[in-house]
Amino acid sequence: MAPRATDAGRELPGRRPWRSRLRPVRVRLALAAAVVVALLCADAALLRARVDRLDVTLTAGAGTTWVLVGTDSRAALPPGAPAAEFGTVDDVPGSRADVVLVVHESAAGTHAFSVPRDLLVPEGALPSRLAVTWLDGPQATVDALCTAGIATDHLVAVDLAGFAATVDAAGGVDVDVAAPVRDPAAGLELRAPGRQRVDGRTALALVRSRHPEHLVDGAWVPAPLDPDGRAATAGTVVRALADAAGQATARPWRLQALAWAGSGALAVDGGTSLADLAALAGSGVPEVQVLPTAFTGGDGLVRPVSEETAEALAAAGMSCDGRVS
Repeated sequence: MAPRATDAGRELPGRRPWRSRLRPVRVRLALAAAVVVALLCADAALLRARVDRLDVTLTAGAGTTWVLVGTDSRAALPPGAPAAEFGTVDDVPGSRADVVLVVHESAAGTHAFSVPRDLLVPEGALPSRLAVTWLDGPQATVDALCTAGIATDHLVAVDLAGFAATVDAAGGVDVDVAAPVRDPAAGLELRAPGRQRVDGRTALALVRSRHPEHLVDGAWVPAPLDPDGRAATAGTVVRALADAAGQATARPWRLQALAWAGSGALAVDGGTSLADLAALAGSGVPEVQVLPTAFTGGDGLVRPVSEETAEALAAAGMSCDGRVS
């Protein structure tokens, strides 16, 4: 996996066009997989108490759609995280939908999309980026996704600290770095290319990186522009976490740690149970795609819905009929 993480749309050397990135990947959605482990090796009642609940009215559509959101509240940072890398709650108030993954299940199969956080969606009188809808709460994000044609039958959220803790509980994740990469603002620096194991802080930095640089002839230079970079990285890092969680099944002590970290990291809608999470984790997802959108050039911070967006969702059998009464 080559790290590809940026709001500003930059990539690392060796990136392939987005269509060629639609390679099959078996994603068990690692945070949900941790809950499966919890069902097997811990007190289910205690684990249920650790999972927070989101106050939200869900939306309906064809099949069953899971929406998984990585939030970026500075009130929930990894232990010891410096303000220079993340900012404080005063610098960055509230919480945004930093990563949005959608998994759709139907009789026709299972499809998964990584939705760009800069997708332009209606919110009130003016359009807004998908990421900032979470500032108004999960309901605003669910409603915004519905306008784009994405229903929400189950909503799962995880914060920055929870993601990093889950990676560490899994023993780290393996990533394949095409070239040395750094992003000081995100706390990212990997000086060696190739496959390597990284801890939770580094995995989080890969996902959060907005302005990556790579090393060329001894000098750090901005990576080439790629508007889908950050969304693509989200899918590939989650896949790496899923692989690490699967490897942990042979180590009971690691399973316990993963169960505890995963359950404490999650917040779900009121109708989603541990059994639902277990079913999702066990189902596997055959392919993760970056949801195609329009691109107007520039820094890539606005990604309008396009005909290609509608076609991709329709091909997956997805739709949204509005809120569930």
